[in-house]
Amino acid sequence: MNWDAISAIGEIAGAVAVVATLVYLSRQIRQNSSALNRANDYAQANSVHNTNSLFVEVFSALAKDAELASIYEKALKHEKLDGVESVRFSQFVNTYLAWLEDLYNQQDTQLGFDSVLGAEDLLSLSSPYIKRLLETPAAETWWHAEARFLYSPDFVIAINNVIESSESS
Repeated sequence: MNWDAISAIGEIAGAVAVVATLVYLSRQIRQNSSALNRANDYAQANSVHNTNSLFVEVFSALAKDAELASIYEKALKHEKLDGVESVRFSQFVNTYLAWLEDLYNQQDTQLGFDSVLGAEDLLSLSSPYIKRLLETPAAETWWHAEARFLYSPDFVIAINNVIESSESS
């Protein structure tokens, strides 16, 4: 055998090794992509589950506590609440808005329920209930006195826009 033949065999072996390496790498990339997609699906499903659990927790307080349900009903009818009732209702609103802010942030980063539904869309869908709560005297007073200290500036601005849109309607 001469050196040219040995060189040709070496080149063929090298080409086969490159092709084998590329096939191996493409399979690894495909497996890695599949694993990442699965992890992303799991994370989104977990996020949705946690959001739903918190939603149930927020509203189960009304179902479990007759006194709070009575306060809630009085507040939504714009009846006068005493000091303790006002605090309890305001804290219900606070809990609801904290849940909503979490969901708003998830949607803003596209980690929430739906990657098509944006944070502003979420508030638009929720705005009738937000308005209903924040138009009550107790919640309105609480919102203007304390909310800016409890929520992110972006969320406060977004909620204020919801409130203003109801005032201009």
